[in-house]
Amino acid sequence: APLMPLEVEENITATLEQQLKNGLIDAAVVALPFDVPGIETMTLYDEDFRVVVPVSHAWAQRQSIDADELASEKVLLLNTGHCFSNQVTQACPELSRKGEVLQGNSLETIRNMVASNLGITVLPMSATGSKYQNGLTKVIPFDQPRPKRQIALAWRKSFFREQAVKIVADSIRKIEMFKDHLI
Repeated sequence: APLMPLEVEENITATLEQQLKNGLIDAAVVALPFDVPGIETMTLYDEDFRVVVPVSHAWAQRQSIDADELASEKVLLLNTGHCFSNQVTQACPELSRKGEVLQGNSLETIRNMVASNLGITVLPMSATGSKYQNGLTKVIPFDQPRPKRQIALAWRKSFFREQAVKIVADSIRKIEMFKDHLI
């Protein structure tokens, strides 16, 4: 839909929820669950989580990591206002019971903290692609079953341009990086 105007903005889930409810935005890409009265969602894809460690870390040569192993490490996550931290602790329950968790304000800050040997982290697959790689960190997949999250498109039930929502959803689903994870 090359003639459809599109403005893209990044924000935390709580802010996106308010913007949707107030009609300030038409749609939002969110992680499920997103159970908000008056809001519809359409699942787009599943996104695996990855472990990111400094290249000097003992795990850097490993092929995969068991989620329960995170509890023995210093793990860097986003501040509690970000739903991704909650998703990681839900997917890796031992981390919230026994682990040492430090927080950062952005994924980029956390990546830099890992590169500086301040700990390890868990990131969504989309934040570990080649454009984020450097010689100071190593990305390692989890063992099966891999922790993951579901990503969806959300919009107000009263939004009258549902065809526009479907076009945006179809466009997201066509992105090459997600082809193996589509719902």
